[in-house]
Amino acid sequence: MNDVNKLLNNYEVNLEKLIEYGFIKDNNIYKFNDILIKNKFSIEIFYNNNKFDYKIWDLNTKEEYILPKIESISGEFVSNIRILINEKFTSIITKCFNENIFKFKQSKEIISYIKEKYKINPEFLWKDENAVFRHSNNKKWFGIMMKITKDKLGIKDNSLVEIIDLKIKPEKLMAIVDNKKYFLGYHMNKKHWLTIILDYSIPTKEIYKFIDESYNK
Repeated sequence: MNDVNKLLNNYEVNLEKLIEYGFIKDNNIYKFNDILIKNKFSIEIFYNNNKFDYKIWDLNTKEEYILPKIESISGEFVSNIRILINEKFTSIITKCFNENIFKFKQSKEIISYIKEKYKINPEFLWKDENAVFRHSNNKKWFGIMMKITKDKLGIKDNSLVEIIDLKIKPEKLMAIVDNKKYFLGYHMNKKHWLTIILDYSIPTKEIYKFIDESYNK
């Protein structure tokens, strides 16, 4: 289980696909039930805050079968059960998760902040290197994270960077845009969106304030 959850650090969940797969949302926990071995065992899977957990149920005794979770337990039967469990998680990750394409350290800090404070994961809506953050209530975008080259922001440099677009009040936007650290929204309304390069030219905690403002706008 630790290996599965460690693997999730490289992926982002697509909650719509998780529902399509068969998960049911219960408060903030997504639950899924399936037969593991016909007439013998079922598996109950829980997903919450980018972590998985599971329970195996003995269909005859109606009790939890805990042996696969005990690392010191070996043997062919338990090993085969673990293989089936891993196959199930592999199927879920393959079908319901997107590889986290954002590799810059500050980008990961931003993703973690939004996930921890607002319980929101980036959504990869297109088959490219762009993701959106959608407000949990009104479902409107409050942030967009992208990979672009610097020249698209008017900088004479074609090196690749990761950026975030955030909503901001027009009067504040015009007061801070300097085309060095703060830019008019890339690919967005340039009166209401701000673009920041995620290369530590702006301290992460300062970006957190812009995220909060964009979320509450």
